[in-house]
Amino acid sequence: MPDTLPPPRFVFMEVNKRCNLRCTHCDYWQRDDDDRARYLGLDAKRAILDDFAAMNPDGALVICGGEPMLDLEEYFGLCAAARARGLHILSVVNGTRIRRAEMAERVLREGPHEVSISLNSHDPALHDETRGVPGAFERAVAALRLLVAAKRRLGMTDSRIYVMGLIFARNYEHIEEFYDLVLNDIGADQLKLNFLQPSFGGGGGAPDPFFAAESGVDAERLTAILSRADARFGLGLNPAWIDAVGMYFRSIAAAQDLERGWASRSATEDHICNTYERNVMIDHYGVARLCFSTQFPGKALRAPGDLRRFWERAGTTRARMRQCNQWCGISHSVRRESSTLKGRAKMEAHLARHGPMPAPDWASRAAAGLHALVR
Repeated sequence: MPDTLPPPRFVFMEVNKRCNLRCTHCDYWQRDDDDRARYLGLDAKRAILDDFAAMNPDGALVICGGEPMLDLEEYFGLCAAARARGLHILSVVNGTRIRRAEMAERVLREGPHEVSISLNSHDPALHDETRGVPGAFERAVAALRLLVAAKRRLGMTDSRIYVMGLIFARNYEHIEEFYDLVLNDIGADQLKLNFLQPSFGGGGGAPDPFFAAESGVDAERLTAILSRADARFGLGLNPAWIDAVGMYFRSIAAAQDLERGWASRSATEDHICNTYERNVMIDHYGVARLCFSTQFPGKALRAPGDLRRFWERAGTTRARMRQCNQWCGISHSVRRESSTLKGRAKMEAHLARHGPMPAPDWASRAAAGLHALVR
């Protein structure tokens, strides 16, 4: 029996697997794109976006890497395809390819509607240490300033420029200084907070020294700091999200095997993820899943309607995922509670706007010329 959920809000598509930084909390810089010949091509991605736009004309594409802007033709080609279909676009990049005013303007005109630059701290030395490359802070902040200036120059008030922060033991007591830099000095639209979790891209039981070393966060002190920042900067934070953050770090404090990373037998006390109700992640090879983890089954998207069929028939997988309390549930991409009340209102509006999906009319869509997916 097909699920009667509203359509997905977000489709995530991966551009590459490599990165030009050497982050201590991620292993993508140790990968490469040697098997690029097996990647889903741009024409196939366009066809998937046709399916997604038919399911949810108000949906959003999230462009992922590696560092996606290392492949500019693919990056802007994917943006163009999403814009042509009326989809919203989000992307997180490290800023290293945004070095001139011309590129900043191109990003705003042709790229994501919401572009986020990753920043690990307001402290340049700490950012550079955890990003693994000297000067990374300077380049990230320069990219942000170029984007902010271009937005003002072009009058593109609908574009959003964000900072995606990472909070861990050595920086959590300085969240207010972080907000001050981002909002008042740089002039970005928002600081979004991600929190320490096992190293991104990791797996296979490899040791995770960063996760273990940076887990010493006092949950009560952190939630008090967030509440104080909310009052000071008028952030409109969601109290339920603050509570979830506190629960997350209390769970970490009780764990005994954090050095095992994703292989840890510990987990969050409460279930805080709902990726299976709103996201589809499509990997480099065209396999769709309801989260980034490969522990849950996916479906290779090969023909028109495969995306819809995958979404509607994933009830058994969703039932399993509702029992999953892995650390990644705190991630910005998958957590149930939005960090802001405004974000929560958007989620509620989506649920109110979209009832159960109508049955697909495959014959009329085929007549309209929806081309088959190709590898």
